[in-house]
Amino acid sequence: MFYEELKKRRESLGITLDQISNKTKVNKTILEAFEAGDFSKLPLTYVRLFLRAYAQELNTDPEQIIKSFEEYTGKLEEPLKPETPEKVNSFLSPKNNSVVNGKKRRSIAAVTAVLVIVIFLISVLKQVLIEEEKKNQAPLPVSIEELPVPVEDRDTTATEQELVATENTPETQNELLSLIMTTQDTCWARVITDESDTTEANYLPNIRREWKARDKFDVRVGRPSKVVLYLNNKELRTVGNRGIPTRFIITKDGIVRSTLLRR
Repeated sequence: MFYEELKKRRESLGITLDQISNKTKVNKTILEAFEAGDFSKLPLTYVRLFLRAYAQELNTDPEQIIKSFEEYTGKLEEPLKPETPEKVNSFLSPKNNSVVNGKKRRSIAAVTAVLVIVIFLISVLKQVLIEEEKKNQAPLPVSIEELPVPVEDRDTTATEQELVATENTPETQNELLSLIMTTQDTCWARVITDESDTTEANYLPNIRREWKARDKFDVRVGRPSKVVLYLNNKELRTVGNRGIPTRFIITKDGIVRSTLLRR
Protein backbone atom coordinates (compact mmCIF):
# COMPACT_ATOMS: atom_id res chain seq x y z
CA MET A 1 0.00 0.00 0.00
CA PHE A 2 1.08 3.61 -0.50
CA TYR A 3 1.53 4.30 3.22
CA GLU A 4 3.81 1.28 3.50
CA GLU A 5 5.84 2.61 0.58
CA LEU A 6 6.12 5.96 2.38
CA LYS A 7 7.51 4.24 5.48
CA LYS A 8 10.04 2.26 3.42
CA ARG A 9 11.03 5.44 1.62
CA ARG A 10 11.65 7.21 4.94
CA GLU A 11 13.66 4.34 6.36
CA SER A 12 15.76 4.05 3.19
CA LEU A 13 16.65 7.75 3.51
CA GLY A 14 17.59 7.26 7.15
CA ILE A 15 15.08 9.86 8.32
CA THR A 16 13.30 9.44 11.67
CA LEU A 17 9.74 10.39 12.48
CA ASP A 18 11.07 12.85 15.05
CA GLN A 19 12.99 14.67 12.30
CA ILE A 20 9.91 14.86 10.07
CA SER A 21 7.79 16.02 13.01
CA ASN A 22 10.28 18.80 13.78
CA LYS A 23 10.29 20.03 10.17
CA THR A 24 6.57 19.70 9.37
CA LYS A 25 5.32 20.51 12.89
CA VAL A 26 2.98 17.50 12.63
CA ASN A 27 2.59 15.46 15.81
CA LYS A 28 4.65 12.28 15.78
CA THR A 29 1.57 10.24 16.80
CA ILE A 30 -0.23 11.37 13.64
CA LEU A 31 2.76 10.38 11.49
CA GLU A 32 2.89 6.94 13.10
CA ALA A 33 -0.84 6.51 12.36
CA PHE A 34 -0.22 7.46 8.70
CA GLU A 35 2.49 4.80 8.32
CA ALA A 36 0.13 2.25 9.91
CA GLY A 37 -2.66 3.10 7.46
CA ASP A 38 -4.85 4.68 10.16
CA PHE A 39 -6.28 7.95 8.83
CA SER A 40 -9.27 8.12 11.18
CA LYS A 41 -7.66 10.43 13.73
CA LEU A 42 -8.10 13.56 11.60
CA PRO A 43 -10.65 15.09 9.21
CA LEU A 44 -9.85 14.24 5.61
CA THR A 45 -8.90 17.85 4.86
CA TYR A 46 -6.11 17.77 7.47
CA VAL A 47 -5.06 14.29 6.41
CA ARG A 48 -4.42 15.58 2.88
CA LEU A 49 -2.60 18.65 4.21
CA PHE A 50 -0.28 16.64 6.49
CA LEU A 51 0.26 13.88 3.93
CA ARG A 52 1.39 16.50 1.44
CA ALA A 53 3.91 17.94 3.92
CA TYR A 54 5.11 14.42 4.81
CA ALA A 55 5.61 13.50 1.14
CA GLN A 56 7.55 16.68 0.45
CA GLU A 57 10.02 15.87 3.24
CA LEU A 58 10.64 12.50 1.58
CA ASN A 59 11.12 14.12 -1.86
CA THR A 60 8.08 12.21 -3.13
CA ASP A 61 5.42 13.58 -5.49
CA PRO A 62 2.73 14.95 -3.12
CA GLU A 63 0.01 14.79 -5.79
CA GLN A 64 0.64 11.11 -6.41
CA ILE A 65 0.45 10.40 -2.66
CA ILE A 66 -2.87 12.30 -2.36
CA LYS A 67 -4.23 10.38 -5.35
CA SER A 68 -3.20 7.08 -3.78
CA PHE A 69 -4.79 8.13 -0.49
CA GLU A 70 -8.11 8.97 -2.21
CA GLU A 71 -8.09 5.65 -4.02
CA TYR A 72 -7.39 3.89 -0.71
CA THR A 73 -10.20 5.63 1.18
CA GLY A 74 -12.64 5.72 -1.75
CA LYS A 75 -13.98 9.06 -0.55
CA LEU A 76 -14.20 12.51 -2.08
CA GLU A 77 -12.55 15.46 -0.41
CA GLU A 78 -14.74 16.78 2.39
CA PRO A 79 -15.42 20.53 2.63
CA LEU A 80 -13.24 22.28 5.15
CA LYS A 81 -15.03 22.65 8.48
CA PRO A 82 -14.10 25.32 10.99
CA GLU A 83 -12.09 23.89 13.85
CA THR A 84 -11.41 25.36 17.25
CA PRO A 85 -7.86 26.58 17.89
CA GLU A 86 -7.44 23.92 20.58
CA LYS A 87 -8.34 21.11 18.17
CA VAL A 88 -6.10 22.39 15.39
CA ASN A 89 -3.19 22.79 17.80
CA SER A 90 -3.67 19.17 18.92
CA PHE A 91 -2.76 18.06 15.37
CA LEU A 92 0.54 19.89 15.57
CA SER A 93 3.70 18.86 17.36
CA PRO A 94 4.27 20.16 20.94
CA LYS A 95 7.19 22.27 19.64
CA ASN A 96 4.89 24.10 17.22
CA ASN A 97 2.40 24.74 20.02
CA SER A 98 5.14 26.43 22.02
CA VAL A 99 5.98 28.57 18.97
CA VAL A 100 2.34 29.72 18.66
CA ASN A 101 2.14 30.51 22.37
CA GLY A 102 5.49 32.29 22.17
CA LYS A 103 4.22 34.49 19.34
CA LYS A 104 1.17 35.42 21.42
CA ARG A 105 3.36 36.35 24.37
CA ARG A 106 5.65 38.41 22.15
CA SER A 107 2.64 40.23 20.69
CA ILE A 108 1.39 41.13 24.16
CA ALA A 109 4.88 42.25 25.18
CA ALA A 110 5.18 44.39 22.03
CA VAL A 111 1.83 46.10 22.69
CA THR A 112 2.85 46.75 26.31
CA ALA A 113 6.17 48.22 25.19
CA VAL A 114 4.43 50.54 22.72
CA LEU A 115 2.07 51.79 25.44
CA VAL A 116 4.99 52.45 27.79
CA ILE A 117 6.83 54.40 25.07
CA VAL A 118 3.71 56.48 24.28
CA ILE A 119 3.22 57.32 27.97
CA PHE A 120 6.90 58.25 28.27
CA LEU A 121 6.74 60.53 25.21
CA ILE A 122 3.61 62.25 26.55
CA SER A 123 5.33 62.92 29.89
CA VAL A 124 8.43 64.28 28.14
CA LEU A 125 6.32 66.53 25.90
CA LYS A 126 4.43 67.82 28.92
CA GLN A 127 7.70 68.64 30.70
CA VAL A 128 9.04 70.43 27.60
CA LEU A 129 5.88 72.55 27.38
CA ILE A 130 6.19 73.47 31.07
CA GLU A 131 9.84 74.50 30.63
CA GLU A 132 8.97 76.51 27.50
CA GLU A 133 6.23 78.32 29.37
CA LYS A 134 8.67 79.19 32.16
CA LYS A 135 11.13 80.55 29.60
CA ASN A 136 8.43 82.74 28.01
CA GLN A 137 7.57 84.22 31.40
CA ALA A 138 11.19 85.05 32.24
CA PRO A 139 12.63 88.44 31.17
CA LEU A 140 14.53 88.31 27.95
CA PRO A 141 18.29 88.96 28.21
CA VAL A 142 19.69 92.02 26.49
CA SER A 143 21.70 90.98 23.44
CA ILE A 144 24.60 93.27 22.58
CA GLU A 145 26.27 92.57 19.27
CA GLU A 146 29.90 93.40 18.66
CA LEU A 147 30.29 96.78 17.02
CA PRO A 148 32.85 97.62 14.33
CA VAL A 149 35.44 100.13 15.58
CA PRO A 150 37.10 102.62 13.21
CA VAL A 151 40.82 102.13 12.59
CA GLU A 152 41.85 105.38 14.25
CA ASP A 153 39.62 105.03 17.31
CA ARG A 154 40.33 103.25 20.58
CA ASP A 155 37.89 101.02 22.53
CA THR A 156 36.66 102.41 25.82
CA THR A 157 33.44 101.94 27.79
CA ALA A 158 31.47 104.77 29.27
CA THR A 159 30.97 104.68 33.04
CA GLU A 160 27.57 105.25 34.60
CA GLN A 161 28.55 108.76 35.64
CA GLU A 162 29.65 109.62 32.10
CA LEU A 163 26.31 108.45 30.64
CA VAL A 164 24.32 110.93 32.70
CA ALA A 165 26.87 113.76 32.75
CA THR A 166 26.46 116.88 30.71
CA GLU A 167 29.62 118.53 29.55
CA ASN A 168 29.75 122.23 30.14
CA THR A 169 32.30 124.83 29.17
CA PRO A 170 33.01 128.07 30.98
CA GLU A 171 31.18 129.88 28.21
CA THR A 172 27.70 131.15 28.79
CA GLN A 173 25.12 128.44 28.02
CA ASN A 174 23.22 130.63 25.53
CA GLU A 175 26.33 131.08 23.38
CA LEU A 176 27.12 127.34 23.03
CA LEU A 177 25.83 124.73 20.59
CA SER A 178 23.97 121.80 22.17
CA LEU A 179 24.22 118.29 20.68
CA ILE A 180 22.01 115.55 22.13
CA MET A 181 22.25 111.89 21.15
CA THR A 182 19.67 109.23 22.05
CA THR A 183 20.27 105.51 21.38
CA GLN A 184 17.75 103.02 20.09
CA ASP A 185 20.12 100.06 20.42
CA THR A 186 23.65 99.31 21.64
CA CYS A 187 26.16 101.30 19.63
CA TRP A 188 29.63 102.86 19.74
CA ALA A 189 30.13 106.61 19.43
CA ARG A 190 32.97 109.14 19.67
CA VAL A 191 32.37 112.90 19.95
CA ILE A 192 35.02 115.63 19.59
CA THR A 193 33.91 119.14 20.57
CA ASP A 194 35.80 122.06 19.01
CA GLU A 195 38.68 119.68 18.22
CA SER A 196 39.75 119.55 21.85
CA ASP A 197 37.40 117.54 24.06
CA THR A 198 37.01 113.85 23.14
CA THR A 199 34.56 111.29 24.61
CA GLU A 200 34.26 107.74 23.35
CA ALA A 201 32.12 104.84 24.64
CA ASN A 202 29.81 101.93 23.89
CA TYR A 203 26.29 103.09 24.72
CA LEU A 204 23.40 100.87 25.78
CA PRO A 205 19.87 101.27 24.36
CA ASN A 206 17.67 104.20 25.51
CA ILE A 207 20.60 106.41 26.60
CA ARG A 208 20.45 110.22 26.32
CA ARG A 209 23.73 112.14 26.17
CA GLU A 210 24.40 115.87 25.64
CA TRP A 211 27.54 117.77 24.59
CA LYS A 212 28.31 121.53 24.34
CA ALA A 213 30.58 123.25 21.81
CA ARG A 214 31.33 126.73 20.56
CA ASP A 215 31.67 125.99 16.83
CA LYS A 216 31.35 122.35 15.82
CA PHE A 217 31.06 118.71 16.74
CA ASP A 218 33.05 115.87 15.15
CA VAL A 219 30.85 112.80 15.68
CA ARG A 220 31.75 109.20 14.76
CA VAL A 221 29.06 106.53 15.17
CA GLY A 222 29.42 102.77 14.69
CA ARG A 223 25.75 102.23 13.82
CA PRO A 224 24.19 105.49 12.58
CA SER A 225 20.75 103.98 12.13
CA LYS A 226 20.58 103.26 15.88
CA VAL A 227 21.02 106.86 17.12
CA VAL A 228 19.06 110.12 16.81
CA LEU A 229 20.94 113.44 16.92
CA TYR A 230 19.46 116.77 18.05
CA LEU A 231 21.19 120.13 17.47
CA ASN A 232 19.85 122.81 19.82
CA ASN A 233 16.84 120.53 20.48
CA LYS A 234 16.12 120.18 16.76
CA GLU A 235 16.35 116.68 15.28
CA LEU A 236 18.97 116.24 12.57
CA ARG A 237 18.48 114.10 9.51
CA THR A 238 21.41 111.69 9.77
CA VAL A 239 23.12 110.24 6.73
CA GLY A 240 24.64 106.76 6.88
CA ASN A 241 24.12 103.10 6.15
CA ARG A 242 23.08 100.54 8.70
CA GLY A 243 26.06 98.88 10.36
CA ILE A 244 28.71 101.06 8.61
CA PRO A 245 30.63 103.47 10.90
CA THR A 246 30.12 107.06 9.77
CA ARG A 247 31.71 110.41 10.65
CA PHE A 248 29.54 113.57 10.88
CA ILE A 249 30.77 117.16 11.04
CA ILE A 250 28.05 119.25 12.73
CA THR A 251 28.01 123.05 13.02
CA LYS A 252 25.29 125.56 13.75
CA ASP A 253 24.03 124.87 10.21
CA GLY A 254 23.51 121.15 10.96
CA ILE A 255 25.36 118.24 9.38
CA VAL A 256 27.74 119.82 6.91
CA ARG A 257 29.67 116.67 6.00
CA SER A 258 29.32 112.91 6.48
CA THR A 259 31.99 110.34 5.63
CA LEU A 260 31.99 106.54 5.77
CA LEU A 261 34.87 105.34 7.93
CA ARG A 262 37.23 102.55 7.05
CA ARG A 263 36.62 99.22 8.79
